[in-house]
Amino acid sequence: SAFFMPLIGAIVDYTEYRRSLGISSAIGIIAIQFIQVYTVSSTWFAMAILQAIGAFIYEVQVLSTYAYLPEIARELGESVMTTIASNFMAIQFGSECVFLIVIITISRVQETTTVVTAQISQAICVILALLLWTMSWKSLPSIGKNHEIPEGSNLVTVGFYQNYKTMKMIKKHYSRGLLWFYLAVAFAEAGANSFTTVSVTYLASELNMNGAQIGMVFLGSLISTLPGTAVASFVTKRTDPNTSWKLCMAYFAFTTIVGAFILTDESRTNYAYILSVFWGIALGWFYPTENLFFSMCLPKGQEAELSGFLVYCSTIISWLPPLIFTLLNEAGIHMKYGLISLTAFFFAAIILLSMAAPWPEIVEEAQKTIEENDE
Repeated sequence: SAFFMPLIGAIVDYTEYRRSLGISSAIGIIAIQFIQVYTVSSTWFAMAILQAIGAFIYEVQVLSTYAYLPEIARELGESVMTTIASNFMAIQFGSECVFLIVIITISRVQETTTVVTAQISQAICVILALLLWTMSWKSLPSIGKNHEIPEGSNLVTVGFYQNYKTMKMIKKHYSRGLLWFYLAVAFAEAGANSFTTVSVTYLASELNMNGAQIGMVFLGSLISTLPGTAVASFVTKRTDPNTSWKLCMAYFAFTTIVGAFILTDESRTNYAYILSVFWGIALGWFYPTENLFFSMCLPKGQEAELSGFLVYCSTIISWLPPLIFTLLNEAGIHMKYGLISLTAFFFAAIILLSMAAPWPEIVEEAQKTIEENDE
């Protein structure tokens, strides 16, 4: 996914097919989800391959969607966009909560097996995706191409070459904000994205929690993301996106360290439900603040290309935290220290964001052209 993002970014940036690409990727995901309704013991390997393909198509969908954010932010302004970014996350996590509650209820009432529950979940997912993506992509406008393909180049290579030029351009002209944001995203997303995977292993292994118990922990986290988005809006409006994001990651790291020392054996299972609230607040605070920072620090005319950079940075070292967690566990070190190792990525991101300029200078830098920044 990370390797091919420059090509996808070129399609969005150098052609008029941004909206078409978003619609096509949505159709692809829905088709895969529909096929996966038929996941059973005899088809699991083929479905696993489809899941890998679906993960790539999902990144295409994210890139196509994120390319609209800076344009929306410029039209609405920072204050309105702060509220909207929080609302986006509130709707997203709120929908996940409702979906999880529905599936748990169906499973308990109908007493379905794990396989049947998964099939019901997939079927509902297909219906919702078909309905909501149809509504959203029908509303999003078609956008013209931002650049012409240079003479002697082509669509396949121009994205990679442009990314090389863009990296040099960011370092030279947007080094006060955008550069540090991308570096921070690589570490921050690695820590946040790995938390879900690692926490499932931790809860099952150290606390001997079953699937239903782990599901309740995640339900608590999802519900708590709603007040988390309110915290994001409150803190960001009284500080700025950079400060708010750093505070969020410091809070996330602190609750993870505390949780690791509290959740040491199955006698402390009940504490997991309490800590899920604090982790949910962190997640609800994390993503809208990151998206706001991104939408406010992008220079005009580079939206699709730099959105590809965001997806790239979000995935480039996402494999590292689970690997460290696994290596520590295999070395016989208590799993709580593997969980704590995730916080190193948050602290690295905080340090990188601290290297950025004051927020007004970051916004001013994004609003200027390259020539103006050279002066």
